[in-house]
Amino acid sequence: MTAAPHRRQRTLVLSAFPAETDALLARTTLDPDPVVIHDRKHFYLGSVAGKDVIVAMTGIGLVNAVRTTETALRRFPRSSSTPIDAVLFSGVAGGAGRTSVGDVAIPARWTLDNGASFICADPAMLAAAQTLVVDLASVGNRQPRLFVGGDGYSNDHNNGQEFPCIPRGGSVFGCQPARAPDRSLFYSGNFFRAVGPWLHKGLLSNLGIVTAQNPAFDAVDQETAAAHAVALAHGVPFLGIRGMSDGPGDPLHLPGFPFQFFFYKKLAADNAARVTEAFLKSWVGA
Repeated sequence: MTAAPHRRQRTLVLSAFPAETDALLARTTLDPDPVVIHDRKHFYLGSVAGKDVIVAMTGIGLVNAVRTTETALRRFPRSSSTPIDAVLFSGVAGGAGRTSVGDVAIPARWTLDNGASFICADPAMLAAAQTLVVDLASVGNRQPRLFVGGDGYSNDHNNGQEFPCIPRGGSVFGCQPARAPDRSLFYSGNFFRAVGPWLHKGLLSNLGIVTAQNPAFDAVDQETAAAHAVALAHGVPFLGIRGMSDGPGDPLHLPGFPFQFFFYKKLAADNAARVTEAFLKSWVGA
């Protein structure tokens, strides 16, 4: 009689663009054979704080978040030898209400329709997050804070289309994290061929993106609630962790988004990754 294969549960840890994913990969010990590619999405297997994870970059926007989360949950179903037991989304957001630049928010619920309806974070994951004490990178002379609870809002202006990445497009618009173990300068095609669709379907359509204008929300982003809805549909626990890259509390008094975003994105992504690492270290699992 042969023994049943060992099932190694993993937490799917998502982020949207290269700088966010690099902050996570900097804290990830990769497996000897870490890369899984499925439906053109790249998944990186490893561990963070001793917990088995699958790290993936969704791409910017609601459509990309849905597609990547769906792809991951199909590729690593609960019936497989590498099942996903929970989903985290770690990245940056616009701050408002209680949150300032550099702070990290873990909202208790998220909305896709500006507050008309909400979906709630997993209660056990949220309870674990409430116990965290994390040393966050400072903003000027101010020590950022971690806020657990409250509301988050995800939206974009991409009219139901994928926000395209651009080959060698850097830490925001690029197609691969710099720390990706399979990073290639030839990945995702030709820069000059891609720049036209990127300008038309991506950058220009998002110039008027809503950031942190509504004090009802602690975090405003373009992906979390969409990924959350997919995880909920699959019955998989979910938690969103967002560091504030723009909003109030800027010691430099930069003129809002996108100026604050480009200046503080690395710090905000790193603070979100610090909280994600601390959460994985303390959480007992689903």
